[in-house]
Amino acid sequence: MEGLSLLALTLVALVTSAISAVVGLGGGVTLLAVMAAMMPAPLVVPLHGVVQLVSNGTRAFLLREHVHRRIFFVYVVPATLGVFVGARWYVGSPLPWFRPAVGIFIVLYLLTYLRKPRLGRLPIWIFAPVGLVIGTLASLLGATGPLVAPFFVREDLEKEEVVGTQAAIQIITHLAKIPAFFLMGFAYGTHWQTLVPLVAAAVAGTVLGRRLLGRIPTVAFRRVFMTALFLIAMNLIFGFI
Repeated sequence: MEGLSLLALTLVALVTSAISAVVGLGGGVTLLAVMAAMMPAPLVVPLHGVVQLVSNGTRAFLLREHVHRRIFFVYVVPATLGVFVGARWYVGSPLPWFRPAVGIFIVLYLLTYLRKPRLGRLPIWIFAPVGLVIGTLASLLGATGPLVAPFFVREDLEKEEVVGTQAAIQIITHLAKIPAFFLMGFAYGTHWQTLVPLVAAAVAGTVLGRRLLGRIPTVAFRRVFMTALFLIAMNLIFGFI
């Protein structure tokens, strides 16, 4: 990438990583949209996966004491299998029909939750089939945070658990992408000049966002989380960015 374009993308990586550390979602899908506008399609998902691996890994490390381990272990194996299945289908297509479909799913889920709060008490085992589906889609679409986020609208999780656990489970899908795409011939090493500044920005943004998270009351966090999820859904449906 050229100097100015790389600088702009680095700043986006910094800001979006901070957003994810504060709200728990939104950063990855925003970064993906910007990368898709600035890079050839076949490069977007593999490189985005590396940046998000670092961003989520840093976030999970900073919040490691708050990761909900039952959710993590129920999710991890099906999600890993799904990534390798999805990677075999990956062709660099943005699958434009899927963005509005995800947005509609999120809106319907939130509306149902508001009318029937028992969705906030779904059994933990639900994260197994969710992991399989999202792992598969992660290789095809890149950013699936908004798709898993509705399942974290739960009454039994504190704000740090929401952000930390989401980060931990997304590590699995992003980590599994690297060998999956490598085995398919993607040459990560040839793109190190792009990856290094983006990775550094992801770490810096996550550290900044973690500090801000500690200052937000839990009730306010839940409202912000659901509002951000709704806004992301509107963007997915109507394509503002």
